[in-house]
Amino acid sequence: MKKIVPVFMACLIFCSVGGTTVLAAVPPDNGGIVSPCYLYTNQAYSNLSISGGVASCKSTVYGISGTTTKIVVTQTLQVKDGMSWRRITDWSETFNSWYCSYPNSYSPIGSGTYRVKTVAKVYKGTSYETITVYSTEVS
Repeated sequence: MKKIVPVFMACLIFCSVGGTTVLAAVPPDNGGIVSPCYLYTNQAYSNLSISGGVASCKSTVYGISGTTTKIVVTQTLQVKDGMSWRRITDWSETFNSWYCSYPNSYSPIGSGTYRVKTVAKVYKGTSYETITVYSTEVS
């Protein structure tokens, strides 16, 4: 009996340590980024740069070659107004392709914090999904 107790205790400690290690194993942190899963879209970007009083806006959408049939893009230049965003102007275009790059510019631009909102309807035939992306804020 005296030999069984130490062996039992050793097993208990070993199992506890092993159990703790298993419970402590968690998936790696990806920075809190959650990537949505789309049916017809691979990637979408919204970019803004301001120089010399001109806002240069660009929306880029990559559908899926052989799947995506059309992309309808609405690009909106916005300025921060208190805690919300106010529309300055917008542009829309239809691209009968699986890919689009849509540049626009606006001037004169005043002081403030700006961003570009891109809303893309990405089609496969008559079915579509709506993607919304924002540029980084530029002051």
